[in-house]
Amino acid sequence: MSAQFVAPLLQRTLAAAYQFYDAFFFPLDDLTPPITAPLEVSIPSLGWSALRADTDFTYRFSASTLTQPAPSSPSPPGFAVQVVAPGGDYVSFESIGLVLPLPLTAPPKRSDFLIPKPLWPTTALRPPDGETAVRGFIRSPTAQAVADLTVEMWLGLAPVPPPGTPFTRSNGSGDFLFRFPRLKGASGQTQTISIRLDGGAVSVSPATLPIVIGQTQIIKFQRT
Repeated sequence: MSAQFVAPLLQRTLAAAYQFYDAFFFPLDDLTPPITAPLEVSIPSLGWSALRADTDFTYRFSASTLTQPAPSSPSPPGFAVQVVAPGGDYVSFESIGLVLPLPLTAPPKRSDFLIPKPLWPTTALRPPDGETAVRGFIRSPTAQAVADLTVEMWLGLAPVPPPGTPFTRSNGSGDFLFRFPRLKGASGQTQTISIRLDGGAVSVSPATLPIVIGQTQIIKFQRT
């Protein structure tokens, strides 16, 4: 007697899995920690909400494919992915588009579906004890705009940042957080850093300053 066939009632197909990292940890390596703070990740145009996996802090999109194929958008920019941090500690400064279906190997591998993306810490984030960071406040004595300025900081007195230097942006009040999570050195020692705004198009004072390794410094800047 042959086994009785039972038709499936539900079938879901994995479309993509996102894993988010603090932008100040790029470039990534095997030891780079993912962001563990809860995020709300969705594709509004499809009505999709990603399922968070607490085992690896990925956010997984899947489609019901029992009676119809998964949605496809073979051309960029694809489906717009929205990321919201309920705690307000991270934002995305880059648009995220998901082009479906993803190219797969045979047999498919985990890496085929995994998409790493950066998020930027806001001033709501509190860096861990022992990390070097700058909480900056950009002000203008002549009421010039201080919001949405691109901020770059780097070690030393070089006139331009080295390739791969991370960036952040000031918020609506001119405030920002810049992290140096991989800066090595004895806690309490000083290190000279440089800063520029909008790629050097906006002058800032001070343009160079000392910071203390292992501490979060609160520094007021002035666009000039």
